[in-house]
Amino acid sequence: MSKMIKRKVYLTFPSAKTKEAVICDMYDRFKVRFNVRTASVTKEVGVIGLELEASAETIEEALKYFESRGVNVEPVEMDVIEG
Repeated sequence: MSKMIKRKVYLTFPSAKTKEAVICDMYDRFKVRFNVRTASVTKEVGVIGLELEASAETIEEALKYFESRGVNVEPVEMDVIEG
């Protein structure tokens, strides 16, 4: 079984994407647990800080999914491995 890790990222949504359920869709597809750490959404842009929890491979797939939906992904810090 793969080790569970936590990864923090900032997601930046262009104005056309701020009303789409991209995070919900990611959860439905990959079952990556998430915790919203911070969020700021205006008409022009949305920035959300998320903490994701899953195997490293699954998180990578989820991040690629965000990018495929037009969301910019930036890491916040290094991974934390849960024992």
